Amino acid sequence: MERTSLLCCCLVVFCCFQASAAVSAQAAVESAERGAAVQSVDPNKAPSEFNHHLAGWALIGVGLVALAGQGSPRFKAFNYVMPALFIAVGLFLATWSDGEMWPRGNLNWLWLLHHDAEARQHKVYALLLVAMGVLEYFRIRGSLRPLWRTWAFLALALLGAAMLLVHDHTAGSGANLPEAQAYLVNPTLNVDGSPRKPRASSSGVMENYHTHDEAALMPASASSMEHEGMPMDHSHMMMQADANETPAPAHHHVMSASMMLVESEHFWFMILGVGIALFKFISDGNWFRTRVVSCLWPAGMLALGIALTLYRE
Repeated sequence: MERTSLLCCCLVVFCCFQASAAVSAQAAVESAERGAAVQSVDPNKAPSEFNHHLAGWALIGVGLVALAGQGSPRFKAFNYVMPALFIAVGLFLATWSDGEMWPRGNLNWLWLLHHDAEARQHKVYALLLVAMGVLEYFRIRGSLRPLWRTWAFLALALLGAAMLLVHDHTAGSGANLPEAQAYLVNPTLNVDGSPRKPRASSSGVMENYHTHDEAALMPASASSMEHEGMPMDHSHMMMQADANETPAPAHHHVMSASMMLVESEHFWFMILGVGIALFKFISDGNWFRTRVVSCLWPAGMLALGIALTLYRE
């Protein structure tokens, strides 16, 4: 029985790896085919997919460890791997989920708390994973009261699943806005952490704050001569004024095909998360003491992990 369980676990890992590799290869081929037509590529696409894939492999590990512990008492010691995986992937997402935030980028977390809703949700997910890891650690040790052991994981999982319904992928972080400069960790670097490059004028002289002062010190005679010799084109000025007075069109977020795909994938992540929460609640509460029931939430964790490893944008 133990060898059969171990063989099944190895088979699941191998199948997940092969499926993930096949999808990644297909996505690379399609991306290369669209390369000639697409002029701009989202630089956050690859890191975002990597974060989802990494979280998927961690959840696959959680499911396999839980199944192994349910299958044989000899694997009970491996149950401590489960909280370690939760905490590790949570800490990784907290520090590495958003490219413009420190330590990956140069924006401090105050900008995140006030301006970037999507990144803020990423940090909340990281905290939920860490909390789940700590909770499972104390549950395995037998240090939790029955109320916490039964209801705490359910509350955390349902909160994470509910947040997927409002996870916004259309709003930008605004990291390139002028006010973001007040939230830089290192003022000598750009928002993305790259070194600032000084700009040069058309004459090759470095631009600085003296430009306006030099214009102010220009002789009045030279300025008046230029104005006298310059013909005044009032029609052109009126056209420019009309153009400046024309209000800019309102900005609306349009759901592209990629965004619609992401929304669909997150919807199914939410469905699987709710199923895991309910099955784990039944198992922790000992409502039905059968081996099949206790294996349902690890199976759901495996399914969610596989779905995350197949995630693409």
